[in-house]
Amino acid sequence: MTNTLQNGVGIPSLEDIASRGGQATPQGKQRFGHGPVLAYVPYERALKLALDLARGYSLAVVETDSFSLTEWAAGADAINLLDGSTTTSGMPDDVKADLDRTVFFDGNNGWTGPHEKKNALAHLEAHVRSGRLAPEQAASYVLSQGVSDRGAKRLRELLERLT
Repeated sequence: MTNTLQNGVGIPSLEDIASRGGQATPQGKQRFGHGPVLAYVPYERALKLALDLARGYSLAVVETDSFSLTEWAAGADAINLLDGSTTTSGMPDDVKADLDRTVFFDGNNGWTGPHEKKNALAHLEAHVRSGRLAPEQAASYVLSQGVSDRGAKRLRELLERLT
C-alpha cells in the first residue's frame, strides 16, 4: 500500500513485496481483498485504505517525517516493530482533551461547515500557535478515533493555516 504507484519504485524490498502481493493505492482501480498490509509512508487517505484492507489481519506502517503517525499509533495501541514497545502519545493531556472534545462535537461531520471549523479553532488554535500541537499530529490522532480520512485532512489543513 502506497500513496501512488511511483512511491515504491526503486526500492527493491518494496518492489519485491508488490510483485508478490500487489500494490494498492487510493487512486488505483484494482481492488484487493482483506489481508496483511504493509503501508509505506501513507497520508490520511492511504492510511484509511490500509486500515480497511487489513481489517482482521496484520498492518505494518512505515511513517514519513512529513506526516508523523505517532498519535495514530498511540491511539491504536500499535507496537513498534523495531523495539517491541507500545507507542505512547507525545501530546499533553489538556491538548488531547481538547482534541477529544473537537472530535466528539465535529468529527462525524469532518469539519465541513463554518460552525465546526470555528469550534475546532476555538479548542485548538492556542495549542497550535504555542507549538504544543502540530497539524499533522492532530490529523494522525483523529484518524485513530474513527474520523474519516477526509475529515482528518480537513482538520490538518485548517490548523496548517495557523502556522
